[in-house]
Amino acid sequence: MRVLVREPINQPLQLKEIEGTLEDLQELVGEFIEIVPITDDIVCICNQKGEQQGLGNNFHDDRLGWIVGTCVFTSTDNTEFSSLSEKQIGYIAEYIGYPVV
Repeated sequence: MRVLVREPINQPLQLKEIEGTLEDLQELVGEFIEIVPITDDIVCICNQKGEQQGLGNNFHDDRLGWIVGTCVFTSTDNTEFSSLSEKQIGYIAEYIGYPVV
């Protein structure tokens, strides 16, 4: 599954291939998974307890405030995660304001 991963504190977006299992996601963001909707078909997966754990700021969402810790962006159809399209990758890069490497 093709996803974008972003580490906190001014890091670029990284295009990665992962299997997309719960274990993969937990390895990237931490044990406590939170799913934050970005659009109807894009979600941000992050650490639900990131703020309590003192993880660094990642990006600011106008609705939710600061999203902290490592984030994984993926496509969704509301039941399953799937690979991001080129259009979705472009949208996320513009939304976050950082390039994809």
